[in-house]
Amino acid sequence: MKPLQILAIDDDIHFAEILRIRLESWGHDVVIKHNWLAVMIALNQPNFDLIIADVETPTGNGLTAIEQLSQDPEIASIPKCFVTGLSDSQTIQRCCNSRATYLHKSPILFDELQRLTKKLAASAPVCSY
Repeated sequence: MKPLQILAIDDDIHFAEILRIRLESWGHDVVIKHNWLAVMIALNQPNFDLIIADVETPTGNGLTAIEQLSQDPEIASIPKCFVTGLSDSQTIQRCCNSRATYLHKSPILFDELQRLTKKLAASAPVCSY
C-alpha cells in the first residue's frame, strides 16, 4: 500500500498530535493545521490524498469551510473525513451531503480511521454514509 499525504485540521493541539502520531505510525505523511487560514495556504498546492477535519473550531465551522474550499475542483476531488464529537443528525447529513466520511470521536475512532486510510491507500472507494 502507498503512503497517503494527509492534511489534518483540528484546533485541539493535543488531539492533533495524537492523530499525527497514529497516522504516521501507519506509514502516512501528515501535515497538521490548527486554523482555516493555515489550511487555505496549505491547499494552494493541493497534493493531498485525504483531508481530515474537525467540525467545530474557533476559526470557523469545518463543514462550511470545506464546502467553500471544495468549490475549487482540485480540492473537491480530495477525499474528506470529518472527525467530530458531534453526533446530531444535521451534522451527519451535512457530511453525507459533502460526500465526506463521518467519524465520531469515540473509542473506536482510530480503528475506523485505519480502515478508511487502508481503503484509500489501496485506491478503493472510501465514501461511507
